[in-house]
Amino acid sequence: MIEKASKQTVLVAMTGGLESTVAAYLLKKQGYKCIGIGLQLFQPGEDPGPFADVMVNDLNKVKAICTYLDIPFYAVNATEIFADTVLDPVVGRILSGHTFEPLVFLNLVLMEILLEKAAKFNTNLIATGHYAKVLKNQKTGSFELLVANDLEHDQSYILSRLGQKHLEHLMLPLSEIRKKEVEKIGELIKVEYLTRPKTNVHHIMRDPRMISLVEARSPRDLRRTGSIYDYRDENNICEHIGIHRFYVGQKNLPSKPENPIDPHKEVVSIIPFKGNIFIDYPDRLKYSHALVCRFCPAASLDITLPLSVYVKMSSGGPKIPCRLYFKNNDTCVVDFECERPGILVGGQFFVFYSRAQDKGKVLGSAIVEIGGVFGDGEFNTLPINKKESDEEDNSTKDQNEKVHF
Repeated sequence: MIEKASKQTVLVAMTGGLESTVAAYLLKKQGYKCIGIGLQLFQPGEDPGPFADVMVNDLNKVKAICTYLDIPFYAVNATEIFADTVLDPVVGRILSGHTFEPLVFLNLVLMEILLEKAAKFNTNLIATGHYAKVLKNQKTGSFELLVANDLEHDQSYILSRLGQKHLEHLMLPLSEIRKKEVEKIGELIKVEYLTRPKTNVHHIMRDPRMISLVEARSPRDLRRTGSIYDYRDENNICEHIGIHRFYVGQKNLPSKPENPIDPHKEVVSIIPFKGNIFIDYPDRLKYSHALVCRFCPAASLDITLPLSVYVKMSSGGPKIPCRLYFKNNDTCVVDFECERPGILVGGQFFVFYSRAQDKGKVLGSAIVEIGGVFGDGEFNTLPINKKESDEEDNSTKDQNEKVHF
């Protein structure tokens, strides 16, 4: 949402990075009175683990950038709300063998704080340097989240949990600008930007530094030890020293010479209360449907009829065509257009779009409960293993579940 500037005050989330600095710079050029806000997410001395790559590491440098831009800066201690909304769920999900999408809920924390502080400055305008769009629907009067012009750097996925109370006040100055243009503008601003370290880790939940963070925030008895099993024949391969060191989809598992683990196999299931880890070949994994919960629809979305949409299953992933069937209690069934290789993990975050490419609108988001394929009247989350294939009655199996969609 962009309003005409007439010395209106807008609170800008400042990270010290290129995008937030350019966002504040552009707003000032448009005549807005900007106030910079920076978040402290960890107490001094705390190990941030992989969050060191996404948090503001030096608030003094952010303040220096704001001084250069001639805007006031305020640091906000957000350690408590960040722990409640992000860190505790992260630890809980890892210890339960599931996953989580921290950046989605970190941005929710950011928006809540910006709105709270905006009220104290007698304004209702907030802004960030994200690549996404917010537009007002002239027919319904509601505000909608859309993809940015620069699809390669679009960040609508991590903003998808924002509600009307956030979107109606949110300004995104970079929505129409491509990153290359942002970089050119950034060269005009003679400041030292805080840069993010480049990492090969695909997802923050899979970062090796997460192990120490979980150990610092959980009792030892919840980090169950146990054994690693071959899923197909249930042979015990070796022991491990804690389930928090593993995640579904993990490859190249460490092993000892006397107990080698096939490097082509990956973790397919974690049973936390037993401390058991199961591995299998990834080419045996597939899914065609998913049951998702905590569906958060866009305003004015008609959920009385099935909907053909595109789903994004990770921030950097592609948009996949699927059919969405709405159920009770904020649950939905996702029916993928084609059977897909791989595995879906409980806690995985889905964002649904109206289109696969430009001008796509965010229709809603949800959290995966279970995913798999139908076979012989049952819904299988994992392939049938040897033990199950030898049994006539599979009603007590641990790895496959009957789900009545």
